[in-house]
Amino acid sequence: MEAYTNWGIPYKYIRHYLFLMMVIFFAIPLLLGLRYTLPGYIVNYLWADFFFFKWCQVKIREDKARKRKENFLEKDL
Repeated sequence: MEAYTNWGIPYKYIRHYLFLMMVIFFAIPLLLGLRYTLPGYIVNYLWADFFFFKWCQVKIREDKARKRKENFLEKDL
């Protein structure tokens, strides 16, 4: 998961991704009375997908750090 162009959604975060996309494409337009054009859908999809990618990078790093910490503490005991 190094580059945005090569990334796929990790199985662990599929529910988060689907929730984000439903909010971006359905909830926000309904709440604010917006109507997207085709370029609007594309821009919003790319924008939300990129920010989800960045959020996943942080979460995966945190998970790895937590696992390393747990392994270190287990070895200490």
